[in-house]
Amino acid sequence: MSRELRIGIFVGAAILILAAFIYIVGDMSRLFKKAGYSITVVFDSAAGLEKRAEVKMSGVKIGFIKDIRLERRKARVGLAIFPGVEIPKDSKAATAMLGLLGEKYLEIIPGDSPENCGPGGELAGTTSIGFDQIGDLLASVGGQVKDAGGAIKEMLGPETKANLNRALENMAAVSAELKDFIGRNQGDIKAAVGGARDVFRNLDQKVEAVAAGIQETLKLLKDMAAENRDNLKLDLEKIKDLIGKMEESFKLLNAALEKINRGEGTLGKIIQDPGLYAKAERTLDDVRNATKPLSSLRGRLDLRADYYGRSELLRAAVTAGLWFTPRLFIDAGLVRNPWEKAFKFSLVGGYRWGDLVSRAGIIESEFGLGLDYHALDDRWSLSVEGFDFNRPDSPHYRLYSRFSPMKHLYLVAGVDDFSLAARREFFLGLGLELR
Repeated sequence: MSRELRIGIFVGAAILILAAFIYIVGDMSRLFKKAGYSITVVFDSAAGLEKRAEVKMSGVKIGFIKDIRLERRKARVGLAIFPGVEIPKDSKAATAMLGLLGEKYLEIIPGDSPENCGPGGELAGTTSIGFDQIGDLLASVGGQVKDAGGAIKEMLGPETKANLNRALENMAAVSAELKDFIGRNQGDIKAAVGGARDVFRNLDQKVEAVAAGIQETLKLLKDMAAENRDNLKLDLEKIKDLIGKMEESFKLLNAALEKINRGEGTLGKIIQDPGLYAKAERTLDDVRNATKPLSSLRGRLDLRADYYGRSELLRAAVTAGLWFTPRLFIDAGLVRNPWEKAFKFSLVGGYRWGDLVSRAGIIESEFGLGLDYHALDDRWSLSVEGFDFNRPDSPHYRLYSRFSPMKHLYLVAGVDDFSLAARREFFLGLGLELR
């Protein structure tokens, strides 16, 4: 055997032994660190976690997982924490993943407690939603989308189209009747308003005269009370003038009331003419009958802004919706695309089955479909939508969740274009909805 062959065999064996050692030991930096301390985290499920996986806090590595065992239907995960690392006692532990398909590690979410978790301490664990669970959810949503498609197809049949046409014809007829009614009674309405304005102007002048007399009376009484009671002298002439002015004021008011009772003047004619009252009542009935078909309509206005962290761009949208029934609606909106620096329009119709809402129409200037699941009395929802199905790479898919902490304010978080890794991007949003 030649010398070169022996050297090659030795070097190859050394490399294999080193690779096996690295695979078994894992992170070799643990061999050169001083021994730290151990704590325990309790999870309902430790799926995806492995021994020697990293432990991080605020994105910085602070230790590794020593062991994982089952105890009373709970997963107890033992952690080895590097010396000098302080973990608040009320901290939480959660599973996390490097990227979308990377390995899992344990993330410590620090709390606010001034006390630290010492050796042998225990932290509570929270289980985050993994992509396997999202896959099951999307599979369930896919089945519901299929059912929704069948229902939409059934809904858009000849009978529904005929009902919509009749509703539009009724609205047009109502508008025509209302316009004709206003045209026929325009002269009477103007005359009634003008007469009432003159009556109230005359009545206002008479009331001002009465108020002036009463004000002067109060002034005289105030002056008399301010005088020295011991030297008080009754001024009979002033009292006589005051009584005379009050009598004149009451005469003016009495004369005005007598004219109204006799039916004189515009106000008197309005009060004494029963036909005018009946005509006004018929007018109100016509207005109520004309607007009755529109009373069931409900509208909404939605203003929303989303921030994309990787692109550092802001996407703004405004949407106006109209609900014909508690289940059937249509939305129209305008979206500013910050990547193309252009505006896109949307026109979507939808139908609601219980907590599930299906949508179809134009989404950002392309044909698209959407599905929404509502819970917590519509305060929380999970939505998935797809559009631009003719795009060369892949259709544009978007998955997001919405939560309303207040009546008109809501928060949004999701992932946009998640089917393409190069375009995939997470976003956060804030919206205002008025109904």
